[in-house]
Amino acid sequence: MLIIPIQNKPDWRRPPLVCFALILINLLVFVLYQSGDEARWQVAEEYYFSSELPVLEEQRFYEFVDAEKPEWRTQAQGAGEEFIYQQLLWSHEFHNWLLPQLRDEGEQQWLDQRNQFSELRDRLSSFAYGLTPAEPTLQGLFGHMFLHGSWEHLLGNMIFLLLFGLSVELALGAAWFIGLYLLGGLAAAGLHMGVEAGSLIPVIGASGAVSAVMGMFVAVYGVRRLRFFYTLGFAFGEFTAPALLVLPLWLGKEVFGYFFGNDNIAYWAHFGGLVAGFVGTMALIRFRPSREIQVEEDLPPTPEQLALARIESLQNNGKLLEANQAAASAQRQHPQSLALIHKFIELSRLAPESEAHHRAWLALFALAKAPEQDFAPVASGVETYMESTSEPRALNARTCLVLAQRAAREKHWELVERLLQRLQQKEQRHPLMARLANGLVEHYRRCGDEERARKAQDFARALQPEVV
Repeated sequence: MLIIPIQNKPDWRRPPLVCFALILINLLVFVLYQSGDEARWQVAEEYYFSSELPVLEEQRFYEFVDAEKPEWRTQAQGAGEEFIYQQLLWSHEFHNWLLPQLRDEGEQQWLDQRNQFSELRDRLSSFAYGLTPAEPTLQGLFGHMFLHGSWEHLLGNMIFLLLFGLSVELALGAAWFIGLYLLGGLAAAGLHMGVEAGSLIPVIGASGAVSAVMGMFVAVYGVRRLRFFYTLGFAFGEFTAPALLVLPLWLGKEVFGYFFGNDNIAYWAHFGGLVAGFVGTMALIRFRPSREIQVEEDLPPTPEQLALARIESLQNNGKLLEANQAAASAQRQHPQSLALIHKFIELSRLAPESEAHHRAWLALFALAKAPEQDFAPVASGVETYMESTSEPRALNARTCLVLAQRAAREKHWELVERLLQRLQQKEQRHPLMARLANGLVEHYRRCGDEERARKAQDFARALQPEVV
């Protein structure tokens, strides 16, 4: 069973840098460090089979099975040497059972060879930095969160971290996000060690910490209704429910998996991470000022967005004339919408000399009158328009003056010069033109370009009223 949110979108104006950093660290650890495991294992394996250990230890392995692991007898008889040597090489239980006997028997050479092999084998990432419940270490408690067993394991965890971490980091802030992430990973490790106490099988993976992020997500969104995608066997679909509702579903999935699922998955680590992330975030929300918790709300589409969707639907269905008419109508209803203006320009470009095409550009230039509007797309549009048409009718005298005045405020002096040149070609005279030309003179003098400053000054003088 899989349940993931499909509605919330992060605010890319404040990118979740910690979430991206965690993903990058996990990728780098897997590619740059864990990629060396094959070579490390080859060294350990070659040492084992070049030593006397295979001959010495096979009979001892049967004694170990009879004494400690009678359930292995069937596997040992059925799989034969493959199973036996797999356990001789990998089993820490056999290793820990054998060493005291060798010391008691005075088998120093055998003991030295076994310890040498164990040292080589334990250089593998899962043994060096994995979490072994029976023998926990500080590096294992933290290191296991950044190790993975395969590309599938890594990418699965990172996809879930991305899906949930983007919204959670934005809501809680980077410092609280990374703190609760690590705390959730430690809590997940603690519950796993409690359930699997005595196990010598190392656990690796960010699943516990990622589960904590999922618990954090539920706490952040609480009773807000969100859309979720689910799979259940071969069935799949969507449903809408309060975020809190999915927490018991996730917890139940882990309990079910523990009793009926794959033995190689640390279900209780997932369970512990979910609970720790949820409880930790609820405590944070309880004791932290609510104004500091920033939750992205999923609002219904605006009329502008609906209009844009309708236009794109017509365009995708090949109804370009209807799309063009819809874009012109929508732009008149939402004159400040840059997205609709760009769509209007795009569709009218099929007829570059049409009146509609020039009106579309004129709508863009009109945005220069709005001081809150970013001028960069307007300035870029002027350049594109002047280069794409032989007669830029939308750049009439009034529009050129508005654009030039805004360009001067934005210190976009090259555009001011081009617009003044167009006004000069159209034999226009206006008091504002002289002031703009004087601004050009000062700009070019500051830049040390005396020739262009002189030309601008001549132009400014030509605009002065004649004295009778």
